[in-house]
Amino acid sequence: MEPDLLWSRRLQRATGIYSLGWLLLANLVGLWLATLLVWPGAGKWVGELTYGRWMPLHMDWQLYGWCSLPLVGLLMSFFLKSGDGAEVHLGFLSWSTALVVGGALSLLGVVSGKLFLNWAGVGRVVFPAAQVLLWGILVAASWRRWRTCRRWDRVQSLHAVLLIVLLASPIALFLTSGSETYPPIDPESGGATGHSLLASSLGMIGIFGILPWVLRVPRVGAGRKIVRVYAGAFIVSLGIWAVLDHGNASNRSIGQNLGLGVLLGWVPLTLAYYRAFAWQGAIRRWLWAFLFWWGLLTLTGFITFLPGVLDWLKFTNGLVAHAHLAMAGMVSALNMLILGSLGKSGKGDPWADASAFWIWQVGTLLYVVSMMVQGVREGLDPTVLFGPNPTTEVFYRFRWFAGVLLVSANLRWIYCLARGWLVRPVVAEVLVKGVCRG
Repeated sequence: MEPDLLWSRRLQRATGIYSLGWLLLANLVGLWLATLLVWPGAGKWVGELTYGRWMPLHMDWQLYGWCSLPLVGLLMSFFLKSGDGAEVHLGFLSWSTALVVGGALSLLGVVSGKLFLNWAGVGRVVFPAAQVLLWGILVAASWRRWRTCRRWDRVQSLHAVLLIVLLASPIALFLTSGSETYPPIDPESGGATGHSLLASSLGMIGIFGILPWVLRVPRVGAGRKIVRVYAGAFIVSLGIWAVLDHGNASNRSIGQNLGLGVLLGWVPLTLAYYRAFAWQGAIRRWLWAFLFWWGLLTLTGFITFLPGVLDWLKFTNGLVAHAHLAMAGMVSALNMLILGSLGKSGKGDPWADASAFWIWQVGTLLYVVSMMVQGVREGLDPTVLFGPNPTTEVFYRFRWFAGVLLVSANLRWIYCLARGWLVRPVVAEVLVKGVCRG
């Protein structure tokens, strides 16, 4: 077997274990939260560890665990080479240690109170430190490559750009998690501005654009033309973002709505762009799932931001539905596409398992629809959220069952990885068989 194939396969599996492991932990916490909504008396089992203690832990483990670790593995695949196995586990273990510390602090009530930026106390230092350690591992790998090649080629240039960008992450995280720093808001709704939403979305679109290149997915057909169109549209979108009002701004501002509306054009463009690459057949279903959830997220997100609609849905379960549409839907599909592309994939791999794929999609759809309908009910009549309400209880049971489906799919993925890791050698040509059927 070629060393590079074996190396990519090992990195793929290591990334899968850490990523799907943290997804399982975060999903179990989410299922516990759903349980408390259906059977509040269960909270007596854990004493002072109330719903409010578990919620920031659930959100941060999802964002900084599941949503981040596949990208960490992607960076390692681009920087590290065969023989760097120790650095791989050092990076993942330091990141995981920071997540454990953050989770413990959440349960102790040591949080900043900011959504997805709940790093406080020692956690505000520990997680950026884990990011700096990973950055150092990547710098060392890039330096070793330069010493070997002794030439500044395209890959080395991309290394330099990525390292500069990545260094800003721990600094930004430390500053923004502090109590003295807050982003611009919509003074009428209390939510994010169109400018802020466009900025974060363009960051994701930038990641969408470089993914096929970093994953070394070959182009097909007239791929060069669509790449130029994608790059040009991205530059234009950045220009539109630059001229928007960057301060506190209302969603009743035409400029904020038009600026955010730019994202609607990115739905068909992203579809055309990703179709210009030859993705592995075993994981192609995740490509289509990603494009579906991305389109639905963009459309519903824009509609939700509109004046009147946001007033109706803000602070309801409708926004919970939107968050899960983003993370359980779009981001999860994209992450499985990344995991499946880190190495050669086939039957037996979790990202190639058709049964778990459909269980996950059904669970996500059930969760999103049930919470969106419940959110509409709350917007029409806020009293349905307080006190006994049979219909609300029905929707919360749908939410709980959706959580069971998501955890079930997650457990199946973990089993696939564990079976392949423990029962057989990790090789690129022979993939595990058994209960995991593509």
